[in-house]
Amino acid sequence: MSQIRKSSLKATWWIYLGFLVGALNVYLLTHNGWFTPEQYGLTTSLREISLLICAFSTFGVTSYLVKFFPYYQDHTLPRDNDALALALKVAMGGFVITSLVFYLMQPLIIRKFNTNSKMLVEYFYYTLPMAFTILLFNILESYSYAFQKGVLTSFLKECALRVFTLAVIVLKVLNIISFETFVFLFILQYGFIVLLLVFILYKKGELWLSFKKSRVTHKFRKKIFSIMLLSSFVVIVSVLRSVIDTLVLASKLDLAKAGIFAFSIYLVSLLQAPYRSIIAITIPVLSRAWKDKDHHQISKIYKRSSINLLSFALFTFFCIWLNYEDAIRFFNINPEYLEGKWVFFIIGMVTIIEMGTGVNSQIIGTSVYWRFELWTSVLLTALIIPLSYILTVKYGIIGPALANLVSFTIYNAIRYWFLWKKFRLQPFSIKTLEIIIYSFIGYIITYYIFNNIFGLSGLIGRTLFFIIFFIIIIYSRNISPDVRPILTALNKRIKKIIDK
Repeated sequence: MSQIRKSSLKATWWIYLGFLVGALNVYLLTHNGWFTPEQYGLTTSLREISLLICAFSTFGVTSYLVKFFPYYQDHTLPRDNDALALALKVAMGGFVITSLVFYLMQPLIIRKFNTNSKMLVEYFYYTLPMAFTILLFNILESYSYAFQKGVLTSFLKECALRVFTLAVIVLKVLNIISFETFVFLFILQYGFIVLLLVFILYKKGELWLSFKKSRVTHKFRKKIFSIMLLSSFVVIVSVLRSVIDTLVLASKLDLAKAGIFAFSIYLVSLLQAPYRSIIAITIPVLSRAWKDKDHHQISKIYKRSSINLLSFALFTFFCIWLNYEDAIRFFNINPEYLEGKWVFFIIGMVTIIEMGTGVNSQIIGTSVYWRFELWTSVLLTALIIPLSYILTVKYGIIGPALANLVSFTIYNAIRYWFLWKKFRLQPFSIKTLEIIIYSFIGYIITYYIFNNIFGLSGLIGRTLFFIIFFIIIIYSRNISPDVRPILTALNKRIKKIIDK
């Protein structure tokens, strides 16, 4: 667990640094006068559609790499390891097929989006090169996990990617490039980090490409085919449910509403930063633990991930919620984005539920019951797609948020029940209830103390007061077993710096 904690902290550091850069990107994209909500909605829609194309192209190769690479490492020499080559061949074939299907669907796409989102139709084919580079990075990222490079891929995906995007945005804000050129450079962002990752793997001597079938591939060919086939459905339904909100908003409302919704979703993503780093670190550990039948290790990861992620999510949610309207006005963000306040609240509740149940999806996905992850994902998607459409038509921009709340609550309840029934695994303790109650108390106290204080003093005052309150509670109540070791280590480092 100490290794996971150290690696997770490093990954989280890069993720939060990336979020700072990402926050600057979002600020520039939403600032009143630099980009319109429609233009911001276009960038979001292009990325979402690219992710969908990538999902249909992957054919489950990322899950295959994570699940089977330990066997390749244990039973083949590096020069005979054909795992990456096999993944690339399958995915490239998938991309060609998917691109052809999307080309044939052009009349339907135009009919669905041309009325309310003409700009999206104009730039639609930019999604293909973006999807291709996302596909390459996802494959290389899964491949890199086997070399314990979760921290590196977190840096590239969360930080380097956003720095590249920042440079492109600044060029447009300064009117050095046109909006058309901005969009062209925007879609190349994943290509930049693919080149960096390929270079690093090659320099480390870890880029193994063998197109000759190894004995591992031959021995497990049926299982490999099975996991690719079923995992492809998991990936497709997972991405489909994540992009459906944007697509429905762009189709039924307009790109501006999609942009407002995306702004709220970005703020919610701040709650998920530790989750993304923990996934990168724990997936190979869980995969190995299942292989070694180490249920104690799995239980420990489940419980600690739950309390840590829940604490982060509650802390970040209340910091943002306390300052939502005041921050938009103070930083001169387009006032249209105030419409997304309750979208943030509802999706924030969804994320808190997700974080509170820990890495249950990864535990199921790396176990022998990984097919269950497929069927629950299908159920979630089957719930969220019609609900998102119906509620968007009825309630507008808040509709997709309500659809997510209903669907994810049911989804997480089923996963919780499954892990308890099959393995007697559950992530909660009395500390779970404590952190929820204390977080709400901290919010109430902070709100009433600073209710009539606005501007910079209000933003700083509310945030600092809540941070101090939260840290004191976390430390004094020993909410997480990982907090005190972290603070102790930080204290030692600070003392060393002072002594020097």
